[in-house]
Amino acid sequence: MQNYDLLIERIATSAGIEKEEVERKVEAKKAKLSGLISKEGAAQIIAAELGINFEDQDLKIGELMAGMRKVNVVAKVINLFPVREYSKNGREGKVANFVIADDTGSTRVVLWDVNHIALIEDGTIKEGDVVEIKNGATRDMEIHLSGFSEIKKSSTVMDEIKTGAVTNEITLVEARQGQNVRIRGTVVQVFSPRFYHVCPECNKKALQEGEAYKCAEHGVITPKDKAILNFVLDDGTETMRIVMFSDQIALVVPEEDLKDEAKALAFRDDFIGTEIYLSGNVKTNNFFNNLEIIASGVEKVDVENLIKELDA
Repeated sequence: MQNYDLLIERIATSAGIEKEEVERKVEAKKAKLSGLISKEGAAQIIAAELGINFEDQDLKIGELMAGMRKVNVVAKVINLFPVREYSKNGREGKVANFVIADDTGSTRVVLWDVNHIALIEDGTIKEGDVVEIKNGATRDMEIHLSGFSEIKKSSTVMDEIKTGAVTNEITLVEARQGQNVRIRGTVVQVFSPRFYHVCPECNKKALQEGEAYKCAEHGVITPKDKAILNFVLDDGTETMRIVMFSDQIALVVPEEDLKDEAKALAFRDDFIGTEIYLSGNVKTNNFFNNLEIIASGVEKVDVENLIKELDA
């Protein structure tokens, strides 16, 4: 069940009306606003109009959306990262990150308050613990905790968890910054691949110094090339640039083929017009000031299987 379905179910239960009635209200609100907001955004407006306040309720991770304030969740810590120190604009401090999960998905939690970070440093909160978070805020689909937030260990037992990121099956016109999405569309344009140099040991970007290339960890190196592939996806509601890095490129074409001009052209001609399911994270391209999707998965649409599913 995706976050929109969870939200509709929660609104219907809280308001004491049928889910179908909530969905009709959402569609009417979208139509009134000329489709300029997503289904999730329209659902939040409907919730407010019905007098439903989520601030005092514990939400599932699958119900979280970008821009939420006073978020309350209970979830299990599944991955804990080392506390980092930073220095930026004359300010020094610490930041801590960990990943939590419940039965609807997982998300990252970012701690900025020294008292919260101390819970990580002294081992009060560790991997495997279930934690209770109050008054968090979602930013790019992460939960950020400030000094006004609360976090503590919970006595809740949580055995059934879903470790994958929450994915929204939506249209491109509904895509928003920070969302993990799965979209069905057609490739309408493929750009020439670009390459950059990386360290052969750690795959981090190599910096050129004179005639040599250096890695911050491994010193002077003989770099190897990694590809970046960009294409445009059209799902009938909008078009959007898709960015694929080396690990994902292998899902559609051998990376070595992109270094051969003839093979790269043949791939481009074959890939244009292909219908695919695309998974990825929506990001803002600051240079062009528009949204794009960083691909995490690509799967060609199997028309025969799709027909079977529709007939079932």
